[in-house]
Amino acid sequence: MGAIELVLMDWAGTVTVPMHQMMNAAVVHLGWSNDELGQALTGLSDYFTTDDSIVHRAERGQIDDGELMEWLDRQYPGASALFDLDGPSFINASDRPEMVDALWWLQDHEVEVWMATNNFASAQEMLAGRYLDSGLVNAIVNSALVGARKPDAAYWDIVLDAAELEPSEILLVDDNVANIAAGQALGMATVLVGDDAVPAIVEIKSLCTR
Repeated sequence: MGAIELVLMDWAGTVTVPMHQMMNAAVVHLGWSNDELGQALTGLSDYFTTDDSIVHRAERGQIDDGELMEWLDRQYPGASALFDLDGPSFINASDRPEMVDALWWLQDHEVEVWMATNNFASAQEMLAGRYLDSGLVNAIVNSALVGARKPDAAYWDIVLDAAELEPSEILLVDDNVANIAAGQALGMATVLVGDDAVPAIVEIKSLCTR
């Protein structure tokens, strides 16, 4: 395998705190009981079971984010708060300080970093303000803006065409095993991030040390 020229860094659950911590923060902020949370999540139940879910369509930019939020609130009033940019939510999660430090390390070592995220169009301004404008990342590949989401082949094709690199020159860092498997199938180096990010960071630095 050649030298790593580009790191594709997932966002939610990788740069940010893990998904269960995002959920806990959102629930505490909203003051929901377990029953209320269960009712709210019912509207998202097909997120993990079908690629044609309304959330996935929003992440591919096929529907407006507002349509998704209205739909969620019809399933359970207030469920759209799980995606509220103004409070603790799935798209306003806290960063892991150690992962932010790792991003700065990559920049200091002149490794290109692209944030590769399945996200909503409305999140782009927030993402750019937190990561692109500061120089933590060099580009953001937002699924809603490119019309394809991980782990679909179309998403990787867009990345590879834009990067003009071979898959072996790319390191994919993600917390989702399906995305990692897709990257490995293409020939990318991969690092899976768990609840403890430290082992992943050690591996990232090892792979990206020139």
